[in-house]
Amino acid sequence: MSIEIRQLLIKSNVVQRCATGGEGGGDSDEQRAEMHEDILAQCRELVLDILAQRGER
Repeated sequence: MSIEIRQLLIKSNVVQRCATGGEGGGDSDEQRAEMHEDILAQCRELVLDILAQRGER
């Protein structure tokens, strides 16, 4: 009998944005690019972990 365990980890930050455009406005392009790279790095790490686990079996 085989048992398969999967992991899904979602991290998020909730930011309340003002309708008047004050503090907490839209993210800059630099911030978006940094978040994008962070998400990609986490995905790569998870995929590599999964592949390593398959190799251990």
